[in-house]
Amino acid sequence: MPKFSVKRPYFVIVAVLVLTVLGIAGYTKMTTDLLPEMNLPYVVIVTTYTGASPQEVENDVVSPIEDGVSTINGVENVSSTSSENYGTVMLEFEEDTNMDSAMVKLSSALNQVTLPEECGEPMLMEISMDMLATLYASVTYDGLEKNELSDYVKEEVIPEIERTGGVASVSVAGMIEDSIEVRLDQDKIDKINEDILETTSDALKKAKKKLYKAEKKLEDATKELEEKEDDLTDQQKDKSDEMAKYTKLMNQAVATLA
Repeated sequence: MPKFSVKRPYFVIVAVLVLTVLGIAGYTKMTTDLLPEMNLPYVVIVTTYTGASPQEVENDVVSPIEDGVSTINGVENVSSTSSENYGTVMLEFEEDTNMDSAMVKLSSALNQVTLPEECGEPMLMEISMDMLATLYASVTYDGLEKNELSDYVKEEVIPEIERTGGVASVSVAGMIEDSIEVRLDQDKIDKINEDILETTSDALKKAKKKLYKAEKKLEDATKELEEKEDDLTDQQKDKSDEMAKYTKLMNQAVATLA
């Protein structure tokens, strides 16, 4: 190599110049990016199921979706998470998969999946580098308690960051929210139920007794009315017979006089 360089100095000089020019041109045109654009072969399917437990979400939502999309070409791995009120299914595709075509196939496959009427429409989200957070920040404030610091972050810090240009969204972790836990005394509940049952039982017994007396009076009155109706019928019959008798005698007397 040294002999070649000595024998052909111009060639070496030209080669060095070409490499230098190419290096300078490449350096000036090269752009830097903290998160360069990458094609991640991942798709997340999120489905809401209001009022459902994780077990119901697993059986009625996640499992049917997994069965419906796992047969699509290019799918390497399927994982899912079932939570209260919603479920997520993550699909991992092969690296050379056309994600636009895969999204179309996934949409068609989801249309064929039968889900409960209470479920929301499944949402497809393609994972990209733009979805990843680019900045993490912690907040401290001397003199504030934990719940006061959470209120300060919610009311002051988050709105200020959201108003900053270029910020798409802000998510917070570690916030403290006030809550109330209500625990019922089962012994007191049982005692109240017993008192209510005893009171209602006594009231029902009294009402039943009054009803029985009223039914007895009604039966007696009905019986008395029937007896009076029978007596009236007998009296009417006797009067009718007596009237027929007198009518007959009158007719005989009139005939005799005639």
